[in-house]
Amino acid sequence: MPSSFAVFVFVMLASTLLFGQRDPYKEAVENYQHKQYDQALALAEQALRANGNNPAYLHLYGSILATVGRLDSAEEYLRKAAAMAPDQPLYTYELGALLHNQRKYPEAVPVLKRAVELGPENLTARMMLARSYVFSFNQLKLPNFVDLTLEQLNYIARKNPRFPAVHHHLALVYINTGDLAKAQGELNTELRLFPENAQARLELGETLLKLNENHKAVDQLQIAAKQAPQMAPIYYALGKAYRADGQAAKALDAVRRCVELDPQFPNCHYLLGQLYRDLNQPEQAKEQFELFKQLKPPGVPVN
Repeated sequence: MPSSFAVFVFVMLASTLLFGQRDPYKEAVENYQHKQYDQALALAEQALRANGNNPAYLHLYGSILATVGRLDSAEEYLRKAAAMAPDQPLYTYELGALLHNQRKYPEAVPVLKRAVELGPENLTARMMLARSYVFSFNQLKLPNFVDLTLEQLNYIARKNPRFPAVHHHLALVYINTGDLAKAQGELNTELRLFPENAQARLELGETLLKLNENHKAVDQLQIAAKQAPQMAPIYYALGKAYRADGQAAKALDAVRRCVELDPQFPNCHYLLGQLYRDLNQPEQAKEQFELFKQLKPPGVPVN
């Protein structure tokens, strides 16, 4: 007959095996959610060793790797997860997001397109898809990339007009297609919703300048300069606007500031040369034009 103590020990061990087994995957998820990434990674590895064909385990491991900056390995595991569970929206979306964030736009396009098919209400996936259409144009040569881009952006704007930067992105498409009136409307909407967006305000100033509304352009660019005083392109645009508005001295100050902030900005040197030439200072003008020639990449026009 076994002693009562032996029976007690056996019961306790059996209870531990039955109820106290560790679940490395569950623990990895909890650690990941609490931003304890080293512990989460070790536990996710343990889960994968037990079952390397579980797409949930592969996805979690890839997500943790992406978070800690091991992007190549993250891509490998996220691809495996998406391939093993092709109808799982989250896995496809996170792979597409990783490719987008790595600027692998041509590879991101089909993945994000599938993510949108699986999750039509995923507006972030739609935004990334729109951006990927634009940035992959030179590689994919999609003839209707503008229509494809607008389809995604307009869907986002209808579903959530306050979605961050959607109106700014719409404006950029219209600027590139030459529809400046629509671009101005979208930029006005963006700035009404997000008045602190200095980049959008810069684009509005540039658009107003193209529409020959020079004084309005100056007003917007002055605000942008206050919002982002270290942003050299704002002073370049402000210099152009002041020059077009007949304010030569202010134009000169603005463009000098542009050169101070970014001495490698070729167009600033070109504009500064033009201003010196306007002021009948040929030596200073020549110096700036020479700097422009040294800095300007081949084939890039002055804008």
